[in-house]
Amino acid sequence: MKKINIQKIINPFVFSLLIIFPLLFSSCGEDPSDPPQTQQEITRLIMVNSPWKMTKVTVDGFDQTNVYRDLVLTFLNTQYTSVNGKGVWPETGFWSFDNTEATAFLRSDGLRVEIQNITETSLRLSLDWDETTYITTGRTLSLEGQHVFEFGK
Repeated sequence: MKKINIQKIINPFVFSLLIIFPLLFSSCGEDPSDPPQTQQEITRLIMVNSPWKMTKVTVDGFDQTNVYRDLVLTFLNTQYTSVNGKGVWPETGFWSFDNTEATAFLRSDGLRVEIQNITETSLRLSLDWDETTYITTGRTLSLEGQHVFEFGK
């Protein structure tokens, strides 16, 4: 009978396993066929993450934070709500991006709102408001002009 050298059989087998085993696991992870997120998807995820509390408002460059005190915006996928929007921000409405770069959106009332800056913790929006309204004599509800709203979480 012919003598078989086990060492010659095991060495190539072990070597093959050492090569094949890491290759099997290297294919695990993200599917390369998944397309990367668009800028609209990224911006939308940040916007809908939680309510945005107003920290500062300027109208035509002048601080008007007191006029819009306690303003809170909450964005959902296509809707928004506001608390203390003072006419400039209706209590509810719809919104949609008006460009692929997600630098602005249109509200359901036709107003275009620019997204000047957005991060996980801050949001700066600007819009042109064309009327000054009053609750009662002398008490301002909203101001006419270029509004820049700054929000935080």
